[in-house]
Amino acid sequence: MTHRSDAKQQQRRLPPRQAAFIGLATGVLLLLLIGWEMNVAHEEDERLARARTATTADMMNEWVSSLLATSEHSLREILGLYRLNQAGQIEPSVLVDLLKRRRDSVDIWEDVALVDAQGYVLASTRPMEASRFELGSSAFLAPLVLESSSAASPAVSTLYWSEAVGQLRVLHALRIESPEEGVEGLVLARLDPALFEGLMERLSLGPGTSLALVDSSPRVIAQRVFGIDGSTAAAPGAHVATPQLLDFLGSDVTRDSWVRKSPVDDNRRLFSARKVTGTDWVVLAGEDTTLYLADWWRRFWALVLGWVAMVLMGAVALRHYHHLYAAEKELRRHRNRLATEVEQRTEAQRVSELEAAQLKIAAMAFETHLGMFIADADNRIVQVNSTFTAITGYSAEEVLGCNPSVLNSGRHDAAFYRHLWHSLQENGTWQGEVWNQRKNGEIYLQWLTISVVRNDKDEITHYVATLSDITQRKAAEQEIHQLAFYDALTGLPNRRLLIDRLEASLKDTRRDSQYTAVMFIDLDNFKTINDSLGHYLGDALLQAVAQRLDDIVRDSDTVARLGGDEFVVMLHELGNDSEHAVRHAESIASKLLVALSQPIRVHEHTLQVSGSIGITLFGFGEVSVSDILQQADLAMYQAKASGRNALRFFDPEMQAVVVDRARMEGDLRQALHNEELRLYYQSQVNADGCIIGVEALVRWEHPARGMVSPAEFIPLAEENNLIGPIGTWVLETACRQLARWAQSSTTEALDIAVNVSPNQFRQVGFVEEVQQILERTGADPRRLKLEVTETLLMEEVEDVRSRMETLRCMGIRFSLDDFGTGYSSLAYLKRLPLDQLKIDQSFVRDVLEDPADAAIVRTVISLAHSLELDVIAEGVETEAHRQWLFHHGCVAYQGYLFSRPCPVAELALDAH
Repeated sequence: MTHRSDAKQQQRRLPPRQAAFIGLATGVLLLLLIGWEMNVAHEEDERLARARTATTADMMNEWVSSLLATSEHSLREILGLYRLNQAGQIEPSVLVDLLKRRRDSVDIWEDVALVDAQGYVLASTRPMEASRFELGSSAFLAPLVLESSSAASPAVSTLYWSEAVGQLRVLHALRIESPEEGVEGLVLARLDPALFEGLMERLSLGPGTSLALVDSSPRVIAQRVFGIDGSTAAAPGAHVATPQLLDFLGSDVTRDSWVRKSPVDDNRRLFSARKVTGTDWVVLAGEDTTLYLADWWRRFWALVLGWVAMVLMGAVALRHYHHLYAAEKELRRHRNRLATEVEQRTEAQRVSELEAAQLKIAAMAFETHLGMFIADADNRIVQVNSTFTAITGYSAEEVLGCNPSVLNSGRHDAAFYRHLWHSLQENGTWQGEVWNQRKNGEIYLQWLTISVVRNDKDEITHYVATLSDITQRKAAEQEIHQLAFYDALTGLPNRRLLIDRLEASLKDTRRDSQYTAVMFIDLDNFKTINDSLGHYLGDALLQAVAQRLDDIVRDSDTVARLGGDEFVVMLHELGNDSEHAVRHAESIASKLLVALSQPIRVHEHTLQVSGSIGITLFGFGEVSVSDILQQADLAMYQAKASGRNALRFFDPEMQAVVVDRARMEGDLRQALHNEELRLYYQSQVNADGCIIGVEALVRWEHPARGMVSPAEFIPLAEENNLIGPIGTWVLETACRQLARWAQSSTTEALDIAVNVSPNQFRQVGFVEEVQQILERTGADPRRLKLEVTETLLMEEVEDVRSRMETLRCMGIRFSLDDFGTGYSSLAYLKRLPLDQLKIDQSFVRDVLEDPADAAIVRTVISLAHSLELDVIAEGVETEAHRQWLFHHGCVAYQGYLFSRPCPVAELALDAH
């Protein structure tokens, strides 16, 4: 019975061959799983390396594009100078000086020249012994530009051997074209390839990386290889043709990547290539595969050795199983129990080994380059990996059992987390940028992905989160933006950002019909300071000047640095009135000149500079950005030619307005001294037609302009604080006339009304000045009437009332002029010591036709009677006006019906 049982059990056991097959299949399955995992890890490492090299290539591309764009824009400005020279507006000698100034203002240029279509030099910043700008023959120019005249961009670049410096140089050229003659010639600038090497040195690249800039030949313009022992550079001009690079150059794509041996050091690298915008150059950024795959190889060999160990263990177990199987076959009668135990032990061992291998694979997958943590259904952390600890600073023991909120930075509100949990509940996943906090308190930006794990009953069992620190990537993006659009020395917008804003402003002005002013500022003696005291102090001086310019303009305006000592100020939204825009621009430019002329303290040195400012306005016409900058530049040179420390407008009409206004202001300052002011009088009559007084009106008899209207010079006097001296002269002249009239019985009862400006009335000592004038002239203060406007009464009412009370105690009376045209208030009419209301002529003129004006005049008359004030109407021109006013209770008049303003000698004092 036992023997049959052993035989039957023996038949149920697997033969050794079948067991070997199963072990082999298991080993192959594990090997495939390892291969799949390593392939995924390899692709991820290569993707990260490609991303790093792509970021480096993009950054270098931006810098080179910005540098060439700056050069091209300056070449276009020189093209404008060429046009002016061809038109005979600029002498050849002046053209050379302008080329040198432009070369000195563009930091990246060594020399610049104008060359005709045959290659002969028209003008150059170098001596003119060589007539072909070091090119040897026109055959060099033909493939460079003249055979490419149909290209989309007229600017090209190439690498050539410079006989002057005995080295390779980059030549940046701009075609000079005309519709009739085609290509007329070239604007050429020579650049040192070391410029591009300098850009490469600014990048913080690790060992095993490389960076190169090549042309379409392909030849090296600049190259850096960063090895473990330091960086090496390939000589400019070296050919680096590879099949991948040649295919890329011949294709239409602008970006690509590939892996191959480097032609410089034979190291295998992953390269990212970017075509430089507007050129046929290529930026190549590479990273050594042996470095970025080092971790991958370590994991690969660890898994392979683990798999080999497992296979060896399986082979040993299989061999042991084979021996047991043979022994059981021979001793099946006596080893039934032993065979059963061995079989169970062997099976347990196999299962245990399989489970151990699976756990090992899972553990290795968990330890990735991404931080990971697993939380249970109650959102408590149950497991973290080593990368999590490296990123957050928290060890596993410190966070196990804690809520992930321990990582919160406090920068996100409750709504942010509500949206996160809603996405997890609805979609089972969420990902995005999150500001979290490390253990040391540092707040950093991370990319977080959370996935929900559910069981067979669709219940949430766990949350799996992966996180990565993206702070450096964000900082790199910000650095790229800063370097591309802002000046590194002063922090002001650079030429590229200025041009962007000019283009945007052109669109805005055409849409909103508002003027914009552009000021080109050049420091007059900066080169002398820079050469004598050194570039260090020169840079500090430029930073101080930039701060002064920025402090004066509005936040909405733009201050930019083009290079060297050249700055540009752009004033936005100056309104749609050209004269007002010109005045505003002139005012700001004057403030800038004053600020620049103030001494500047720089590192224990007191430096003195001045500036020349060229101004142009645009708003309604069709004009380009290049035209605007050229106009401002030419205006600046006109300012320098006038003696420096000056400003000039490009538009002759605008300049004429500014000059005329400045001349009028200067003449007005001399008007009192030259006795050019005249006092005219206009009579005031009562209801019977008898003259009861006059109003004194100032006139300016200019020796060249003739009689200047008060509407022109009174506002100018107000703006330049000249109204005080003029008002004093008017008051004293009127008082002297009162004193003369007091000596005759026919005129002793006449009053004189004198207008007083609000600025004059508010001057310190005005009351004392009036008292001194009365004492000096002997005029009767009871015959003096001061006319004030409502503007005076809008501020500091108590101070105004106190002064008026003091003057009234002397006997002086007050008339409120132009009543009804401002913010009339019954409050100050009641509180202030007024004697008379004067109805403005704008109401009187249309009182017979306009019911509204008639109602206003009736109300003013009624109000004056109610307050027991006299009332007089000005602007009475017809008898019908006088009759209407008399009928409604106004019994004093002034206007052309009775007399026009005239000198005292022509004044008729017996009018009826």
